[in-house]
Amino acid sequence: MNRTFANIIIDIIAALLLLGMITTGYILRFPLPPSSNKTLSLWGYTRHQWGDGHFWISLGLLIILIIHLVLHWNWIVTVIGKRCHLLQTAHPSLIRSGILTGGIVICLMTIFAWTAENSVKEIAGPMRGKHLGHRGNADPVNESLTTLPIHNSIDQQAVGLWKDIYPIFENNCLSCHGPQKQLANFRVDRREDFFGSNGRSPLILPGQGAASPLIAIVSGIRKDMPMANVHKLSEQDVLKLKAWIDSGAEWTVKS
Repeated sequence: MNRTFANIIIDIIAALLLLGMITTGYILRFPLPPSSNKTLSLWGYTRHQWGDGHFWISLGLLIILIIHLVLHWNWIVTVIGKRCHLLQTAHPSLIRSGILTGGIVICLMTIFAWTAENSVKEIAGPMRGKHLGHRGNADPVNESLTTLPIHNSIDQQAVGLWKDIYPIFENNCLSCHGPQKQLANFRVDRREDFFGSNGRSPLILPGQGAASPLIAIVSGIRKDMPMANVHKLSEQDVLKLKAWIDSGAEWTVKS
């Protein structure tokens, strides 16, 4: 393939990928803002799915830029070498300079990835209000939360933890509060995180579904917390959770 034609094709692809990054970035910032993943979609895709697309477009652009550098490597090495007075010969070793440059880039990317992975910290305090039950010394439950507009029409005895309740946590909560990721240092697969431990206020008050902070959160009553709308579950799921708590919230070991 003609070098000039190849450069034109690469430049067009790079421009399209850059345009894709801009459009997906706009979508993630405005039409589908943070906390809208469970409530909004655009053209059949949620915010998380658009975020995945944004990532792959970015990766594609990076690959195209690397190809662009490879095609112009001779010129790049020569120009930089002359500017920095690094060239010892008129014909520098492109292989050696390429290996050296690649090693530096890989080293910098590794350092960045390691630093990012080890610099993640839990937010000391929520950006808005109090994240009830997710931090120690949380504010007491509002008296208004003890009377929720939820009418339990589910048989308490028919609701089981592993049959009915845990699948709700698994489908809606585990991705952010599970073994892989523990936002606010909270996990839905640990009993103690619901019933209070290490100074954490309990989310579940056995036998008191309407008064349990968990019901206030998943029913949408609790609004003064980060991403309140994301935590809201369907009415049927809320009814199941409330019935389970009213029946004593028994957490048995899975057989």
